[in-house]
Amino acid sequence: MGYRSDVTIVMYPSENHRDKFAALKLYVDENLPDEFEVIGEGNGRYLYCFIGGVKWYDGYEEVNKYNKLFSAWDDMFADPDDPIAKEGLQAEPIFNYEFLRIGEDYEDVEYHQSCGADHALNMSREIYIDF
Repeated sequence: MGYRSDVTIVMYPSENHRDKFAALKLYVDENLPDEFEVIGEGNGRYLYCFIGGVKWYDGYEEVNKYNKLFSAWDDMFADPDDPIAKEGLQAEPIFNYEFLRIGEDYEDVEYHQSCGADHALNMSREIYIDF
């Protein structure tokens, strides 16, 4: 059995690079172990992946792939045309990601995102009585 988490990941082009959605989808399809669904339409499209009831531990092969990608994301996808890049500073990436993991314990929530992410991914926990 073990401790389980629900994981949601969204990926999308930054505001000035919405025309590069197909390139992001191709990268994800070729490099990540899970299937991402396209949600939204037009310039508001996202790649979305929900992984329910997963053992999300460092050391697991699939988890390591995501951790490695996310740790290199801002450098790997840095926009070479960003004016601050020419000054030797970290440019914002042309693609963004957001990651949210909700564990079984109430306090166990992990969220991280790329530099400049839209904060499109949100969380809500509800308490209700089912009559």
